[in-house]
Amino acid sequence: MSFAVDLHTHTRHGSNCSYMEPRELVRRAQEVGLDAVCVTEHNAPWEDTALAALTDDSPLRLFGGVEMSIEAGDVLVYGVGGSALEARLIADLRRLVDSLGGAMIAAHPFRRYSVAGVPMDAEEASHSPVLRWVDAAEVFNGLATRLEVELAQEVLSRIGLPGVAGSDSHTPHTLGSCYTVFERPLATVDDLVKEVKASRFQAVHRRFELTF
Repeated sequence: MSFAVDLHTHTRHGSNCSYMEPRELVRRAQEVGLDAVCVTEHNAPWEDTALAALTDDSPLRLFGGVEMSIEAGDVLVYGVGGSALEARLIADLRRLVDSLGGAMIAAHPFRRYSVAGVPMDAEEASHSPVLRWVDAAEVFNGLATRLEVELAQEVLSRIGLPGVAGSDSHTPHTLGSCYTVFERPLATVDDLVKEVKASRFQAVHRRFELTF
């Protein structure tokens, strides 16, 4: 059995850059056939009870996470809260996440190459500091260009780091444009952490029709 999860989304509830209401996220996730969505607001996690209230009797699962901005780049963190969310250095974040049994995924680790317009050199990109500290990295991000996706595929293959996918959606119509298919169903965020660490998943990019 496969289980499709969009690992990276934002709503107006916790991200002022988002145009998506939480209820719109739930509705759209059901329309596109996702089994679960991770709500990863910028530096501010949801309460589990608030997420559970959004789904009512729907089979859709909502998992809490957070996108943290730290010195090494943006990192998606799952299964932790409290002191871990105060970290601003990647080494401190890794230590705290490990102590709390969570997982870390590098969010769009190669975006700076696209934004800055600098040459996309895979050898240089493979030495990005954030990649040394995470359990996986986004090989597909819904806001990434084709060149960024190709760089991510080459770099992650080169260094042997698992690649996940998330839409990074800030609007309903982009939700599920990229998602991660897990080999086993996930009932809780702890299940998610376990499967991420075990690398039992495949990344899917709907728009570019790619898998990784």
